[in-house]
Amino acid sequence: MRLLLAEDERSLSRALTAILEGNRYSVDAVFDGAEALAYLEAGHYDAAILDIMMPEMDGFEVLAHINRYHWNDSFAVIMISADDSPANIKRAYDLGAFDYISRPFDSAIVQRRIANTMCLYARQQHLESIIEEQFREQEKISRTMISILSHIVEFRNGESGLHIQHVNEITEYLLRQLIQHTDQYPLSKADIALISTASALHDIGKISIPDEILNKPGRLTPEEFEVMKTHTFIGAEMLADLPADQQQDTLIQVAYEICRWHHERYDGKGYPDGLKGEEIPISAQVVALADVYDALTSDRCYKKAYSHEEAMKMIQEGQCGVFNPVLLQCLQEIEDILAAVIVNPLSGQEAKEMREIRSKIDYDRLFTDEKYSFLSNRQRRYELLYLDSLTNVFSRRYYDEQFHDTERVQALVMMDVDNFKSINDNYGHDVGDVVLQSIAKAILSCVRKTDSVIRYGGDEFMIIFRNIPAEVFEKKLESIRSTVEALTIADQPELHVSVSVGGAYGMEMPRKLFKTADNMLYLAKIEKNQVAIYFLDEQADNT
Repeated sequence: MRLLLAEDERSLSRALTAILEGNRYSVDAVFDGAEALAYLEAGHYDAAILDIMMPEMDGFEVLAHINRYHWNDSFAVIMISADDSPANIKRAYDLGAFDYISRPFDSAIVQRRIANTMCLYARQQHLESIIEEQFREQEKISRTMISILSHIVEFRNGESGLHIQHVNEITEYLLRQLIQHTDQYPLSKADIALISTASALHDIGKISIPDEILNKPGRLTPEEFEVMKTHTFIGAEMLADLPADQQQDTLIQVAYEICRWHHERYDGKGYPDGLKGEEIPISAQVVALADVYDALTSDRCYKKAYSHEEAMKMIQEGQCGVFNPVLLQCLQEIEDILAAVIVNPLSGQEAKEMREIRSKIDYDRLFTDEKYSFLSNRQRRYELLYLDSLTNVFSRRYYDEQFHDTERVQALVMMDVDNFKSINDNYGHDVGDVVLQSIAKAILSCVRKTDSVIRYGGDEFMIIFRNIPAEVFEKKLESIRSTVEALTIADQPELHVSVSVGGAYGMEMPRKLFKTADNMLYLAKIEKNQVAIYFLDEQADNT
């Protein structure tokens, strides 16, 4: 078995390595937390043994990363420390550690504890694989029966069975993005599979709607719309009328939520019960958004399909009702997937590859923080999900998913193009796109490979710096500003481009630096084409 040992005290590391290798383990020894993450990403290990007190990143920070990206699904983690306080031990177990060994320790005890851990972990994995296989088999049966029933409804509704498939896929994409975006909804992989499966029953109540209303080619009258609205609680009642033992099934309970409340809206103006905000179960919220998106981008008896861009605009502007702002952000973050897989399907193999990439990005062991200077070949393939298609720098999704409040950075910059609306209005959006592309190239020419350039949104850019001296940081921002100011836009020699720049300097969490940099950007934009910097560790006026 292969073990990774992360211990910064070299004498103790050598002693532990000798103990473990004497017990026929293969041991890779590293001396800080960042190095441990690099090794865990690059290789396969059966267990990781982490000291708590280490440079760069301590053991808890490493464990938090392991837990966040579900790496401990594939290997056991054992913590070692001279501090055996209850608080430390509890924190280790809460973050997913399998065992906690206190120092000083006896070699025989260490060997026994690690052997027991490996044995128990192997048994746990075996039991989990059995349970997962049973779950998959049951899910397969459920999907088959639900598919048959839902397609009967689709057939009667005059729609192709693609609507069911699309709502299922969009629901799954949204849920996977949601758990990457926020911890507000603690959904497991099983929960996501369950909700996605149950989504196929969202319109089961339409089986009771008269044909002349269900398939009417024109707009429904107010009276007809009231009849159409009844499909929500009729579908829910159909499930509620099942035998008592079946009603206890989690799938039926989730399907009930979706059937009854997938037409509720976040502002309380939906139907049938006028639920508002988080009163609406997240399962129904997600299916509601998936249902609306596919309805807009599909042909119906009463309308032609809207384009992906038109549908996104209508949803974001609230033309189809008000949705959870977090879900709207998630929808934006997966719109490239929706356009490629749902609206304008790629060829069979391309679509399959896109789905596989999306699946892996959420659940594989993913860690791309450039601070540690490692990217596996697999991760390089995933970069397409984090690149902005227009400017070829990182997208907003990269910042949202890869920079968390467990990781400090040296400095953060917010940058905004001056008078960009005027450029679009006077020269057209095509020229506006060229301006953004030119600015992105100018920024990249001024920064290092270890710095992250992100198109934060519209005409806003973000730059994240690591290990950069303060005086270099100041010069760097001025260099970026002047480089952009000197740009010449192709075929538009009279067009002058400038940016306003706000910077925050000081080793801190990205979220805190972002707020400070954004405030500095506001100050810079008052006069335009200016740089404003705030140094968090100094008291003087820094603007």
